[in-house]
Amino acid sequence: MDVIYRYDPYAPIERRQVPDAESARQRLVEGNDRFVGLIARMQQRMLGGADVEPIVLPVCPVTMGLPLYPGAVPAQAPFAIVMGCADARVPVEQVFDLAFNDLFVLRVAGNILSTEGLGSLQYALSSFAESLKLVVVLGHSKCGAVSAAVDSYLRPEYYVDLATTHALRGILDQVQPSVRTSALAVGRKSDGLICDLDERSLITSVAVYVNAAMTALSLQREIRSYGSHAPPVVFGVYDFDMLRVQDLPGATASALRSAPASADELTAYAAEVVTALKLIEDLGESQSHKMSVHW
Repeated sequence: MDVIYRYDPYAPIERRQVPDAESARQRLVEGNDRFVGLIARMQQRMLGGADVEPIVLPVCPVTMGLPLYPGAVPAQAPFAIVMGCADARVPVEQVFDLAFNDLFVLRVAGNILSTEGLGSLQYALSSFAESLKLVVVLGHSKCGAVSAAVDSYLRPEYYVDLATTHALRGILDQVQPSVRTSALAVGRKSDGLICDLDERSLITSVAVYVNAAMTALSLQREIRSYGSHAPPVVFGVYDFDMLRVQDLPGATASALRSAPASADELTAYAAEVVTALKLIEDLGESQSHKMSVHW
């Protein structure tokens, strides 16, 4: 299987057109769809599937944000800010199939709002107001920061070792509200009992989505306080199994959801995530039952 990037110097130059927030959101979603499709074809070929026609991707220096001649430095003109986790398995531009100068990317463990991250965000909003149309919070499944925060919530004694590690504690402390919201959505009683592995896994899975949503809610309020340029905030979670950026577990299409506007909306969203996860579990049990009956 061949993936060919082809540049035709005689092809007409198509300048990037991202006029508004919805166009920016659509471009990100379509890019993730392309990424999923490309990886799926590669996986099929690696597993012995039939060879397919080469994938030819037309490229142009202008639309890729590259200089047209040696020494030229294009002006920064990202159309979206992405605040994501530092996890090395989630390369933001690749996940959205985008190129140079498309995204202003901020990354910190747990996709939390750090002082430095907010400073960088404010700089971008003031410096690239003409091109920026959207702000994205990008979480991901199997997040180590969220898992550690869940463990410290369920087993407080594990938190003792982190208590004197101020930098790490600062990350977990910011994730804790999302963990507590998720635990309440799952239905865990505050009786001090240690949850079993299944419940821990469920709370962690919910908290990954709720943490992205809570960061988006906080970020939307932060941006509005700046006054001048306040693009809308959306959020999504990159799922390692599906390779999709999605707003609910088990989604069959890429999606970015608008930031919740209130605590009530966040709570309702947490319940929605729990329902989606339980639906996946029910479908899995149903399929297993059908297979056992057939056998």
